[in-house]
Amino acid sequence: MATPSIKPVTRESSAMVRDRGWRAVMVTIVGGVIKLRAKGLRTRETVDLAWCYYAAVRQRVAIEKAEKAKARTLRRK
Repeated sequence: MATPSIKPVTRESSAMVRDRGWRAVMVTIVGGVIKLRAKGLRTRETVDLAWCYYAAVRQRVAIEKAEKAKARTLRRK
């Protein structure tokens, strides 16, 4: 059983973004949301975890669909 995320947990990620120069992305997980901000800046972006999951599933399905279409096209030639 996993531990529920009640207390905010913040980590510096290895991802870099260009926002007033190149900065690392700070990630905070609390409850059912992820809060993102560029290191050294105050502006935060909040993303719902359920939305992230469904977006990842949609992206995987789209990639699989494109691969099947490409394979179908190659078989026809």
